[in-house]
Amino acid sequence: MSRGRRAGHGGTVALVVGLLLVAVGWVVGAVVASDDALHDAPVLLVGPDVVTAQLVAEVEALEGHPVRAGATENPAAARAALEAGRAVAALEIDLAGTRDTLRLAPDHAPDRDDALVALVRSVEEQRGRTVEVVPGGGPHVGGLAPADLALLGALAGFLLVLVVSLAWGPFARTLRRGLARQAGIGTAALAAAAVVAVLADARGGTLALVIGAVVVAAGGATLLCEALAGLRGLLVAALLVLVLPLPLVLLGGPLLLAEPWAGISGWTVVGAGADAAAATGLDGADLARPVVVLGGTVLLAWGLLLAARWAVARPGSGAHSRGTGVGGTTGGVGAVPVPRAWRAQLAALALVLVTSTTLVLTVWSRADEAALATPLPSLAATTECVASGEVQDVDGLNRIAALRGTPAFQGGDVGASATLQDGRTVWMFGDTLRGDQGDGARFVRNSMLLVEPGCLRVVLPRDDGAIVPDRGDRVGYWPMSVVAVAEPGYDLVTVTAQRVHTVDADDPFGFEALGPAVAVFVVPLGGTPQLVSRTDVGADDADTTSPMWGAAASLAADGWLYLWGTSRPADPPPGTGFALRVARVRADAVGDPARWTYWDGLAWQADASTAAELVGSVGGVSQTLSVFERDGVWYAFSKRDEVLGQDLVFWTAPAPQGPFTATAPVAQLPSDVADGRLRYMPLAHPDLFPQPGTVVVSYSRNSTDVGDVLADPLLYRPRFVRVALPFPALPAPAG
Repeated sequence: MSRGRRAGHGGTVALVVGLLLVAVGWVVGAVVASDDALHDAPVLLVGPDVVTAQLVAEVEALEGHPVRAGATENPAAARAALEAGRAVAALEIDLAGTRDTLRLAPDHAPDRDDALVALVRSVEEQRGRTVEVVPGGGPHVGGLAPADLALLGALAGFLLVLVVSLAWGPFARTLRRGLARQAGIGTAALAAAAVVAVLADARGGTLALVIGAVVVAAGGATLLCEALAGLRGLLVAALLVLVLPLPLVLLGGPLLLAEPWAGISGWTVVGAGADAAAATGLDGADLARPVVVLGGTVLLAWGLLLAARWAVARPGSGAHSRGTGVGGTTGGVGAVPVPRAWRAQLAALALVLVTSTTLVLTVWSRADEAALATPLPSLAATTECVASGEVQDVDGLNRIAALRGTPAFQGGDVGASATLQDGRTVWMFGDTLRGDQGDGARFVRNSMLLVEPGCLRVVLPRDDGAIVPDRGDRVGYWPMSVVAVAEPGYDLVTVTAQRVHTVDADDPFGFEALGPAVAVFVVPLGGTPQLVSRTDVGADDADTTSPMWGAAASLAADGWLYLWGTSRPADPPPGTGFALRVARVRADAVGDPARWTYWDGLAWQADASTAAELVGSVGGVSQTLSVFERDGVWYAFSKRDEVLGQDLVFWTAPAPQGPFTATAPVAQLPSDVADGRLRYMPLAHPDLFPQPGTVVVSYSRNSTDVGDVLADPLLYRPRFVRVALPFPALPAPAG
């Protein structure tokens, strides 16, 4: 054996070993990095915006980012997205019960679907819910996934070229023999398509065309590699056609692959074939990349093979030399050489075409990618019923307010309420005293009670803490108002709150308010309220001149949810009240402050800074108040000049945006500073025992000495009275 021939064999062995190491490293790296987990699977959550908005954020925050979540209120739209391949699953949330429905896309990806089902069931179980899985079905052959079929098709094309090349050499000596090889690949493609068409259980014709195209593309790519590198090109072809997409097949789909394996696999013949095969089960799926990859591979192979044929046919090219492969490599019987310059030029042209096409399509697909439109510790339960007896009037309310009840609720202030469609009433309290449950008495920033006929129940989250959980940086949430919106089978309960930062834990007044927040609960008929979202509105800012939006809230008959905000000047004189402004938003969008608008005195504006004063701070309202409508009149009810004032006053208006006019005080509610007894935050409850010309109101009681409250928590309970409504002559509505 000559020295040159020995060197050639040594180079071949080195190439084989090198490519084998690359292949093993590629596959092992994919398996280790992917960790058999989902990666950015597009999933739709189906339910009201106010529910799904926060759930999308929570799902997106899952460790490892297994899901790219979006939301829609329309189940039909979600199913259309599944059919079009824009989502691989849709979770329909049953707010009236605890069993949701997971619909899978009809593209037959069993490994991906199994991983999705396992993930969703795990998340649902953490929330005390179950899930019903609706399979997507889709065309398949013998249970094989699309990637499996595509790999088999690519293997068929590769093996056909391999056999032909070993028998007759890697490069056809004449155009006729080149066309014969292409015809052989086409025949193999037709045979593979026929097998698929017979065995496929649905849409077999379309699936057969896809697999036939994979055979042609794989065969063409293999022939091209041989044309550029001789028999050694078979090794390169095996790497590009079979090894690069192998992780896609082993792990069950691109969504189970980590990057860069997931991204690269889609640009291979097998990856494109798998995408196209999966799309045969879909309607309107985007086939741009599979078509470009498969069609482009075939056209590129044919074009460069013709260019190579033209190059070797040129006079002086050495076209009639025998015994060497393309570019001077050992090629086998009948091989025809292409000058090295042409080989390099053809390879460079192929690289430029493939790279530019890939970049263009990658940028385009990302720009066109549809945005599919740490879990909160919700999962609440209720305590045992505390028998309350029959409650039919204000005396009954005061009687149950004096019940010792359960350690879960010893005392609290605020006491905002809303009536649910099933007849129960939900109550929100601030700084709530929980009794000794083994860890001593303690305060939580807020709590919730359910009042039903003959029974009181405390709603407790899993950790027995605040029902709207603290943020984690010494910031909690004081409730201000509660609004219930009835939906079929459930109520959406919106709780507006203020963010409160603890400055001095030993001082009961050692806090500062940082801005408003909105929490939303879902309450199934007869069921337990569950927190689904909590949204801070604006950045943390202790500036009292910024309105505390949600100090009062009311749902109008026209579907607008009105949110009044209170503010007062910095360093105001003692006894100064709060100014009043108003915003509005559709009830189902309350969790999206970007959709709020603000009354500027003439019109509704998107800029909060334009909000006009409806009531001034001098002789103004309390920081938290009630605003409601009765018989076409809007009433703002509050203690004038906050906690140190004494007059209970109604401000009346013909519309939510005013103009508001103060009426004569309807009662006195002084605080006794000398003995530390505080009476503050009067709130109206217009849906409790309504009677013409009157309204039930409550006020909070407290002591400046926390020791007194700990000794007798009944000092820290609301009281109820009924007051008369004023009947003013109203000016024309503003705006």
